[in-house]
Amino acid sequence: MALLIILGSIAVLTLLIVILLGIGVKKNSDADQGSVMYPKGYWLGRGIALGLLLGVPLGLIVGFVTGNLGLGIALGPVSGMGFGSIAGSIFEKKHKNNIRALTDDEKRLQRMLLVFVISFLVLGFSVLFALFYLYSRM
Repeated sequence: MALLIILGSIAVLTLLIVILLGIGVKKNSDADQGSVMYPKGYWLGRGIALGLLLGVPLGLIVGFVTGNLGLGIALGPVSGMGFGSIAGSIFEKKHKNNIRALTDDEKRLQRMLLVFVISFLVLGFSVLFALFYLYSRM
């Protein structure tokens, strides 16, 4: 029963991501399409953001229904990011003629964000390790 609920929520999540990304795509004429240029990774980021937006509530719903809230909190964002990145890469390939290379400022910002995220993850894992270590000694 729980497996069916999880599979159903994944199917609903995928459908909602594709629908929202489809609505977000502008329906311009062919002449207008050539003038709009998106930076590399634009559609992938948009897909991941929408996947998270839909995955977290669906994960919470799955957690409440199955009685295991931790499972829902863990699986919701992960499945949302996974399906969102799949949908984003599909749209990235669809708009490959309207993709431009990143500027120097965008590359610098991307590197800074990557350093921030890695630092945040290292800090988080260090705190988690320290908490487990301290609780195991009590």
